[in-house]
Amino acid sequence: MNSILDKVISSKHLSSLADFDPHQTLASILQALSEREQEIIKLRHGLANYEKKTLEDIGKKYNITRERVRQIENSSLKKITKNFNQSYLKEIELLANSTLAEHGGMMSEDNLTGELLVMPGESQENKAAIRFILNELLSHRFYLVKEGKDYYSFWKTPESSLDYFHNIIDNIVSLVDNHGQALPADNLIDQIKQAEFFTTDEALTEKMILNFLQITKKLGANPYNEWGLVSWPDITPRRMNDKIYLVLKKENKPLHFTEIAEKINQMSFDERQAFPATIHNELILDDKYVLVGRGIYALKDWGYKPGVVSDVIYDILKDAGRPLSKKEIIEEVMKKRMIKQTTITLALMNRDKFSRDEKGRYSIKQ
Repeated sequence: MNSILDKVISSKHLSSLADFDPHQTLASILQALSEREQEIIKLRHGLANYEKKTLEDIGKKYNITRERVRQIENSSLKKITKNFNQSYLKEIELLANSTLAEHGGMMSEDNLTGELLVMPGESQENKAAIRFILNELLSHRFYLVKEGKDYYSFWKTPESSLDYFHNIIDNIVSLVDNHGQALPADNLIDQIKQAEFFTTDEALTEKMILNFLQITKKLGANPYNEWGLVSWPDITPRRMNDKIYLVLKKENKPLHFTEIAEKINQMSFDERQAFPATIHNELILDDKYVLVGRGIYALKDWGYKPGVVSDVIYDILKDAGRPLSKKEIIEEVMKKRMIKQTTITLALMNRDKFSRDEKGRYSIKQ
């Protein structure tokens, strides 16, 4: 349970967030510069809705060399640091620091800007302003860790431990790997909170876990918000066949191949478009899918068996071990195929496979 001090600190933090306006802060910061210096800084860093430009592009605009643009940029940054209200900059530093501390001392750029923009809103203009303040004016206090093999780029405080982050992620990876299948987000968090590494670490919070999951590349979520190892096809379906399987598994019912193509495109797994003809070819060639109606496919895992209707009837009679009425056969076939009853009646007329007794019951012809 939070102490009164914790609540006071939290309340003050939320109040500071509400008052923080990156756009207005940036405007105040740039007042120390001349008009040309302001424009060069805005162009170099993509500020105030300016498109970010290279040194060469800016040099052409002002008919100066790339090196001269760099010199103006550097001298402008020094001028800002010297002339800007340092006490106000300290307030921004404390705000960013308390936000990072709340999330384990490290946050992805999107997550950090999202937290800092609770009230003003997440405009690109505000995001660019925050990046500039952190990168250029507070770089002595916060460090941007560049994207690596196992993580996306993120901001961290000097006090936060990368070893601690990697240890937590490795524990979650082990937990998920042992489970063996993708987990809905809520289920994943519940399992983490019950794990020993979480219950024995008083400093670790759910908020930190959610934040770490946004940074790591080892774990990911599919469009259905199910989490697992990024190497799993359920999480990162790269092949069209993986996408077909994931859609059918999630829908949990047979679908026409055109519906499958439509749902794949709706989910936007990647930039590749799914065409009905391609989907149909995949379904035909892979025996884990079963044709259960006109262009309608189901997963074999659901108990559907391949073959024509007469083959399905044959298996039903064989499993029953006794003659069955037409009604009983139709009921069982309809559980395995999405077809008209007349199609089943026609299949029962195959005298080479089935015989009918005086009571109208059918059995396999001996």
